[in-house]
Amino acid sequence: MRLHTAIPVLLVLTAFLCACQKTSSQNETDSKAEPVTSIATAVSTSTDSTATEPMNPVVQSEFKLVQPQLSTVFPSLQEDLIRDFQYDAFVPQKDQQYDYLSPFFLKDNILYLQKDICNFSNSNDIVFYKYDLNTGKSADIEGRLEQWQYGVGEGECAYADGRIYASYAGGTTVHYALDTEQDSVEVIKKGDLEDSASFIKTYPVNDKEYVETYVTESGDEINGIRYTYHVVLFSETGEREIATKEYSRSENYRYTVNDNKLYEYSQSENGDDPRLRIYDLNGNLLESYELPEVSSLLKDRGNLEENMENRTSSIEAFGDYCLVTVDICYASHNKCVLYNLKDKTACMLENCFYQSPNISVDSTVKNHILSFYFDQTDSYGVYNLNNAGLFTPVLELPPFDGYVVTDGASLVYLNKAEKKLYHIGL
Repeated sequence: MRLHTAIPVLLVLTAFLCACQKTSSQNETDSKAEPVTSIATAVSTSTDSTATEPMNPVVQSEFKLVQPQLSTVFPSLQEDLIRDFQYDAFVPQKDQQYDYLSPFFLKDNILYLQKDICNFSNSNDIVFYKYDLNTGKSADIEGRLEQWQYGVGEGECAYADGRIYASYAGGTTVHYALDTEQDSVEVIKKGDLEDSASFIKTYPVNDKEYVETYVTESGDEINGIRYTYHVVLFSETGEREIATKEYSRSENYRYTVNDNKLYEYSQSENGDDPRLRIYDLNGNLLESYELPEVSSLLKDRGNLEENMENRTSSIEAFGDYCLVTVDICYASHNKCVLYNLKDKTACMLENCFYQSPNISVDSTVKNHILSFYFDQTDSYGVYNLNNAGLFTPVLELPPFDGYVVTDGASLVYLNKAEKKLYHIGL
């Protein structure tokens, strides 16, 4: 079960499902798509957003290509062990065959834990705890999420205004919030959503607001499949859809938000003309970039068959960085381009995954956690990337054996096999 991004993201990221077949590639929009279409009034709702921007067959990148060296020598974790932590106190040994514990969210040395309780009906009940990393004291979070068919981890979560927000969609949408001041969790809204809609993803915008994104599908194989990306902003004054983008299967759009800005990745037919546009939340265009580095990955046919394609699966924005991920179909893995929008540098990375702290990450947040899958050892290396572009090794995770959550100042690692908890300063 994959944990919410606001939740402790399971770094045991399983092998990538490539968007190989054109008939199924857009369905990956479900888990990693980011919506945008008519952001306020400034973002075009046109199906062809590049119509007024002619494509240039040879694009000179404005980013200088750099290549960081990743050390594979990881520090010892012995001094970072939380010795007072007792896994069995949360999940008794008699229940550990079916129930399990994982980190959910970290803030100010308070770790929120999520326990999945199997109810043997193709669903789990979810309860939460908070654990003080300084004192070793724990407390129950009041409330329970019942019969959660896909688990709380099937999306992203966001911290805003003292609450952790997350959502789930599968025919019925469920929006819930964990109140960190009242120590309670509750479902705040339910609604209907068509079966063809993707999972909802939840992202922090700033300290007070958050965004939910999802994709709906229309049309058919005969007349053509159409997709619509939705980006909904939640604030103290209510909710409003700030972006809505309709597009075809041959196109590709991805959205994310952070630090009061909306990031839109767009791609015309056949992987042409990948672009990144950054807007404020009123739809005003702030920055625009052509991405020839991404284009080279999309057009690397390698051993692809005629009906197969590489496809951009996600974008992540944090501080001055934007990470664009391309699933490489024939290799069953991903390649990424990490852009530093301030220094105008870019580096090419493989099997790279961003670990979101699920809080707004502006330029004052100096540490960013990324993990890399190593084929040779079948393990994950977790690294700290600072704002100067330096990668520092933090820990190495065996496959299918650990959960990590970060707040940008430190990192918590739960070794499930050994039932040990580590708190690592960055």
